Amino acid sequence: MPDFKLGNIMSRNILGLDIRDDAISAVLVKSGIKTNSIEAHEYISVSDQKDIASDIDSLLKSLCKQTDISGSVCVASFPANRISYRNIKLPFKEQKKIKQILPYELESTLPFFVDDLIIDYNSIKLKSRSGSADSTDIAAAVVEKSAIELYLKTLASFNIKPQIVTIGGYPTALCLSVDTTVPENRLFVDIGNKNCSVFIIVAGQIYLIRSFPIGAAGSSTEKSFCNEIKRTLYAGEEIFGFDLQPDGIFITGCNPDIVNYEQDIERILGISAKRTDLLSHTGFIRKNPELSWKPEQMDNALALALTGIEGFKVFNFLKGPFAAKNYWVEHKKSLIKTGILAGLVLALIFVNIILKTHSMEKKLAGLNNQITGIFKTTFPDVKNIVDPIQQMRVKLKEAQKSSMFSGKIGNHAYAINILKDISEFTPDDIDVNLTNLVVDMESVLIAGDTNRFNSVDDIKRGLEQSDLFLKVTISSANMNKSDNRVRFKLKAQL
Repeated sequence: MPDFKLGNIMSRNILGLDIRDDAISAVLVKSGIKTNSIEAHEYISVSDQKDIASDIDSLLKSLCKQTDISGSVCVASFPANRISYRNIKLPFKEQKKIKQILPYELESTLPFFVDDLIIDYNSIKLKSRSGSADSTDIAAAVVEKSAIELYLKTLASFNIKPQIVTIGGYPTALCLSVDTTVPENRLFVDIGNKNCSVFIIVAGQIYLIRSFPIGAAGSSTEKSFCNEIKRTLYAGEEIFGFDLQPDGIFITGCNPDIVNYEQDIERILGISAKRTDLLSHTGFIRKNPELSWKPEQMDNALALALTGIEGFKVFNFLKGPFAAKNYWVEHKKSLIKTGILAGLVLALIFVNIILKTHSMEKKLAGLNNQITGIFKTTFPDVKNIVDPIQQMRVKLKEAQKSSMFSGKIGNHAYAINILKDISEFTPDDIDVNLTNLVVDMESVLIAGDTNRFNSVDDIKRGLEQSDLFLKVTISSANMNKSDNRVRFKLKAQL
């Protein structure tokens, strides 16, 4: 038996629901990041198929007493004896072609119209097979749509909507097929009260499935049962073209005489028989260990839960009218409401973006007008305004080059030289105080006060001797009566 190593990214509950004609079993597994535990399990015998809804109701009520099963992901099985199985070979490998051609290839072998059927298949890589390398061996399973529809309606009445509906016993056989610690060739036998399913496993693949009825317990029943197994092996050899001699047989099932079958198989067929016990190889913790756990009753339901956890590739009859579009039908109103709300939110976001954009454009236009107005006021001589910001930068750079802060004034004149000449060419015997000095590109304005009018004339004559000044004029000279000082202003042209 394999040791299952589960890698789950989040915690969830998986409900394995095994429904067959004579029994119903269920296992709820809580799959977590570090640990996996069996939260609840139940088994109920079915005495009358007509009253199976009542049995399902009893089973679910018992599960709900153990734990809350709402929100669980359901993987369910359909009774294996109600399914038809066929092995065929197709002369191509393309999956699209297989899906298109398979119904017509099966139609001649089935007592049904293909339009009334749900068909699923698995490709088989045969261990030994002569023939074209471009061909594909197919194991197909066929079930009537009406049977699946009734099955799903029954589950829906209990608010159960399975994600997978597969063959009863198939997941258990699949768990055995991945086991590398047992012989490569083996049989898995699922024994019920009235029917038995046989799965031929070769090199880790399920080659062939067959379901047949079994009689009541008695001295001849065991021999008849083993003869059916022999016929199944003979049929497999005829189909695949090589001997199918299993090295071991694994059995499970709800038949109360399963222990006797185990002994009878070894005695009649000469092949070692062993009962399955999946739980012992999972490492799962049972939340309610006081409740009875019988592997022959619970293995198939546990294997269904493992299928949901491990993601095994199994037959799935939720196709055609029962496929994913059921999800749309079920949640149509909610999805429409969500879509409308999402559309309104997007519309509001779009309107908000438009309004903000319009507001920003108005602000930008206002700022551009202010910039243009400032430029016109500062540089009234410029008539052609293309890019006021760039043009203003150019004007400022030109002004900076000739500014007094750059060190030059006028025609190669420096501010320090102007101060030097004013000090040098002002007579030393004059009582004068300079109060203001304004230097621009073409002239220098000098303001101050002295003790007499003649002193103003002397200062003017002295400055005229400087090479920096082309012409010096007295702008004003007035006596201030408060302190008897002459206030004057001189303008020296550079």
